[in-house]
Amino acid sequence: MGGPRGADGSVAEEVSSLAFGISFRRTFKHTPWIDAVDRVSAAGDNGFNIRFRRLEEDLDTIGQRFEAVSTALDSLAATEAAVRTIALAPLLTPIGESGWDLATTPGTALLKGDGTAKGAMPVPLPEAGRIVGFQAFGTIVQTPASVRIDLTRRALDGSGEKLIARIQASSSEEFREKVPNSEAAGIDPQAGYYIIASVNGTGLNTSVMLTGFRVRYEER
Repeated sequence: MGGPRGADGSVAEEVSSLAFGISFRRTFKHTPWIDAVDRVSAAGDNGFNIRFRRLEEDLDTIGQRFEAVSTALDSLAATEAAVRTIALAPLLTPIGESGWDLATTPGTALLKGDGTAKGAMPVPLPEAGRIVGFQAFGTIVQTPASVRIDLTRRALDGSGEKLIARIQASSSEEFREKVPNSEAAGIDPQAGYYIIASVNGTGLNTSVMLTGFRVRYEER
């Protein structure tokens, strides 16, 4: 079979064809020396130097092909993680004496008038991943009001509470998604995750309603 000729006049041979459209064509071909005919020397068209240089060029080409394969495989391994969403109704268990009103409008947490409220609820997360966003939904009517909603984790042995993201709102427009603290964003399978929502500083005509929470995370 014909093909492109190498530097020594030999016909190039197809050695291998790899995935990703990467291939290698050998250009070096050794022509045996003949005793009492060939005069072997370092220089010249038939000397050691030119033959070893051609071998070196082929080895460099092989190295480049391996680098290309490695880069292609790395790109496959580094595919973007899927982002999942957990949507939660604000079913907040009271903390202390003043809890949220969960009965007036089912599926919401409400505080009307001058008062305080505080409650907590668990957040079910997978064993591996990274939290990328936390958001609360709701309305604040007739300020003043100070609403604080924390996404937190605590080790299963009860130690090491860590704040992941905090929403501080005194108006409805401030219920925006928050990016978590980078050092606490990785999901720890040895920790429990929960939301704590509290409100204070309200007036007689204030109405605060929470309608839901959303946690977004990258699945690993």
